[in-house]
Amino acid sequence: MGVLLPLPFEQFLLQDSFLSALFFIITFFLMGASVKFIDDAFDEKAHSRRIALILSPITAIIWAIVMALHPAAALLLTAITLGVLIKGKVDNIAFVIAVLCIYLVYFFIGDWEFITNPFYLVPLAVITIGGIIDEVGNDFVDKKHLYKEGLIGKLIHWFFEYRFVMKIVVLVFALLNVYPLFFFIAFFCWDLGYEIIMHYSKYVLRKRKFYYDKKASNY
Repeated sequence: MGVLLPLPFEQFLLQDSFLSALFFIITFFLMGASVKFIDDAFDEKAHSRRIALILSPITAIIWAIVMALHPAAALLLTAITLGVLIKGKVDNIAFVIAVLCIYLVYFFIGDWEFITNPFYLVPLAVITIGGIIDEVGNDFVDKKHLYKEGLIGKLIHWFFEYRFVMKIVVLVFALLNVYPLFFFIAFFCWDLGYEIIMHYSKYVLRKRKFYYDKKASNY
């Protein structure tokens, strides 16, 4: 099945030009930010769940279209999805809707070469494993509070907090010419969008706590 988009647009994105690279970098950034917004709306109650539920199918449709436009995008975005699925991180209705929408849309518009072609299948498996290691490591450092354990503890906490296993693996495959180097930048920007919203959520929660603490002190 082919991509249901104008052929010149699809060919333009496959040319690996500056503008096509910019397209993937921006869309990856926005998808990462959206995923974290949805996550924090349900897990931390930092944002409106109604907005998160609206964002969910919109993000999923964009996700599926971006996957369909380049096999490298399909590889990286599927590795992200598999990592969170295997670790049981698809734990709210918005994420369930998103995952179902992604692969329902992709079924009709996408190409499954990134699964059927060993050239992509091996990197997909390795990057997914890297993502799982990151998730396990992130849970471990959060539970053990390693940032309190001196310099080494802080470095380990930082390494897994910002999920560097997957970043390193994605960079290695880019250097091996499995896909263009700008896809590493796009992947990094996915994480950057995710981290920006993470810090914004923390700010919202601190501000809310300050408001309620101040309000309580006035009684």
